[in-house]
Amino acid sequence: MAKQRMIVTDDQLLIDMELLFNAIRAANGDWEKVEQDMNAYLEAIISMTRPQE
Repeated sequence: MAKQRMIVTDDQLLIDMELLFNAIRAANGDWEKVEQDMNAYLEAIISMTRPQE
């Protein structure tokens, strides 16, 4: 069975801890950058699911 890494709800991004810590390591410990990236990703997903007017 495949491992679920991320769940996107209407206003939350639920992410696997391994994926999160790997992202922080890849950013050389810059967790604020990773936080900013995750928030941008969530906003992009939310904007794709909003009804078009």
